[in-house]
Amino acid sequence: MYCKNCGRIVDDTSSYCNNCGARIDNKPNANVSEDCSSFGFAILGFFVPIVGLILFLIYEGKKPKRAKSAGKGALIGFITKIVLSIILVILYVVFAASLFSNISDDIESNIPAIGDVFREETTDEILEKYVEVSFGEFKITNNGYFSETSLDITVKNKAEKQCTYYITIEAVDANGARIETDMIYADRLGAGQEIYLKAFEYVEQEKLNQFKNATFRVLEINKYDY
Repeated sequence: MYCKNCGRIVDDTSSYCNNCGARIDNKPNANVSEDCSSFGFAILGFFVPIVGLILFLIYEGKKPKRAKSAGKGALIGFITKIVLSIILVILYVVFAASLFSNISDDIESNIPAIGDVFREETTDEILEKYVEVSFGEFKITNNGYFSETSLDITVKNKAEKQCTYYITIEAVDANGARIETDMIYADRLGAGQEIYLKAFEYVEQEKLNQFKNATFRVLEINKYDY
C-alpha cells in the first residue's frame, strides 16, 4: 500500500507512514462505495418536486450522486409542471374566448333589439299576427218593454301560445262618425282556439236607428301572453 501523502510504500497494517508520519486510512469509505445515481429518486423528484428537493438536501453531503438524481428529477418535474400549466391556461383562455364569442353571437341573433323589446305592437300588427276578430249581425229584439241588442263577435287566437285579448269595438255611422264603443274580453285563449262573445248589449233607445246601419270595427287591442 502507498502513502497518500508522500507516495512511499507502507505496511498494510500500519496506521501511520514511517516516512512522513501521515495517518493511513485502511477502511474503505462506505458512503462513497454505496453512492450512485438513483432512478427511483429521479422519478420521485419528477412527480413530487418538493420531495425531490428534500431528498437532495438530505443526501447532498452523504451521497451526492443520489442527491443529484433527486435534484435533477425535482427540477425537471417543476419545469414540466410550469410549462403544462402555461399551456393549460392558454388553452383555457382560447376556449373561453371562443365560447364567449359563440354565446354573444347567439344572443345577438336571438334577442331582439332593445327598441323592439319596449315598443308596444300596434292594433294593426296584433290583428295581422296574433288574433282574428269577426263580426256577426247586430240584432235588435223588442220584448215589449224595451229593446234588447247584441252584436255577435268571434275571436280566434292565431298565436302559437296562450294569450288574453282586451278588444275595444266601435260603431260608426255612414260618415265615419263614432256612435258608441264597447269592450270585450277574450281570456286565456289557447293556440288556435276561438271564442264567441257579444258586444253592445245595452244600447240607448235613441241610438237604435243609428246602430241599424252602423259599421263595426276594432278600435284597439291589448294582448297579454302566458
